[in-house]
Amino acid sequence: MKRELLVLLCVGMMVTGCAGQRTGGQEEPEVYSIDLGGSAHEEETSGKREESAVGTAQSGETAAYQEPEVKSPALDGSDSTQNDPGVQSDADSKNVQGSEDTRDLYTRFLNNEVPAIVGNDFPQNEYAVYNLERGSSYTFAELGKFVDQSHFDPEYMEKTTYDQAQYTYTGCLDSDSRNLLVKFVGLNLYAPDDDSFAVYVISEDKGQLYLTSWYECWARSYTEQYRNGLCSTGGSSGAGDHYSGLSAILSNGIETYIYEAEILSGWWTSYVDEALYHEVFGENGDVPLNVSVYTIGEDKYHTYEFSECTDDQKTLCRTYIDRCRDEAGVNWVTEEQLQEAIRKRCSALGVSYEMLEQREKAEWTNI
Repeated sequence: MKRELLVLLCVGMMVTGCAGQRTGGQEEPEVYSIDLGGSAHEEETSGKREESAVGTAQSGETAAYQEPEVKSPALDGSDSTQNDPGVQSDADSKNVQGSEDTRDLYTRFLNNEVPAIVGNDFPQNEYAVYNLERGSSYTFAELGKFVDQSHFDPEYMEKTTYDQAQYTYTGCLDSDSRNLLVKFVGLNLYAPDDDSFAVYVISEDKGQLYLTSWYECWARSYTEQYRNGLCSTGGSSGAGDHYSGLSAILSNGIETYIYEAEILSGWWTSYVDEALYHEVFGENGDVPLNVSVYTIGEDKYHTYEFSECTDDQKTLCRTYIDRCRDEAGVNWVTEEQLQEAIRKRCSALGVSYEMLEQREKAEWTNI
């Protein structure tokens, strides 16, 4: 009798063990991740991501800019993290939900369902006839009408509206926030039917959307927006007077310059100190001297280069440089000193200096 009970007990243990093994071999819960826009979508077994219905995920995403892959509640409301403690903390869950809520607000703005309030720090253009009034609110359609009003005068031109509107989402180098950027193309800033454009930045704060910043680009300049929030600019004010700059749209939605630079060559280097330039060079004003004037925060830094000069011209260039430093207080720096100043500027803004090299172009979607 005892032997029979022992046999039955062993058989029961084998059956129970097999059942447990089958349970352990069930398919893992579906895993969801967050794209750059903040929308949730399912990971396929091949690793390919499905595009969301609204605000299609842009191609060319890199690991540097993607949201960290997390397990979040399934879209149907079921708990995909059940029996898996510690996979997602309450803070992570709130961040994911907040990202989804922000993306939803941005989508509703593009659909004219919610307005954005013009922020208290929204930049004003003293040369413009019209400015967005701080504290007023605009839907996407109303913002488009403002762009038309401020760029096209029906009394003097046949064209009365922009050509195309587009949008993109960008990250922030000082946080994991996302901003919505809306671009209006074809504004005739330089000539009729040119491709000049204006970009408006919309940010979310505590469930409210705000218009926080804007910039323009016209035919004699260029502006390149990057997915991580960086923005590079450049252009020309003359044959020997060019400019460039690098800015970042931060989590508050304000575009803040990391540095601006004016690049001077030949006669245009007289802008450093015109009186000293004429005293040193006299009639030999067309010297291949190059000077860059960097504005970083509240300070200015000057660099120079004259490798293409003759020996006699180099002597004059050194005299000019020395006198500008000694008599005019010009701050000449080496490339290493310049980069250190940029590094300190990044630190003050809460931005990683290393991220300045991460320049994946933003991709714009037609509205």
